[in-house]
Amino acid sequence: MKDTNAIEDAIRNKCKLELQSISASFMNELETKIRGEYNSANYYNFNGPNSKKDSFHVMGTVQLKGVLDRMLYNAHLDAMVEVKSRELIKKLELV
Repeated sequence: MKDTNAIEDAIRNKCKLELQSISASFMNELETKIRGEYNSANYYNFNGPNSKKDSFHVMGTVQLKGVLDRMLYNAHLDAMVEVKSRELIKKLELV
């Protein structure tokens, strides 16, 4: 890796893979239990917590996984990168 940006990008990608693994586990559980056992619909309606005006719909597990991945990235990616960066700096004994 040529510079610190490449290192941060690698850490960010590793964190994204970790979050994707979490969402894949959830999706597997959803497919196995809800869709498989109960043959439930594959249509998902999202409403904002305080308003029915903020809503959107997705059809199918591929779209649902995309929404879940983006939601996890927005909520947790920066914090994960920060923690993993500190761990790397500590391992390199730079602090």
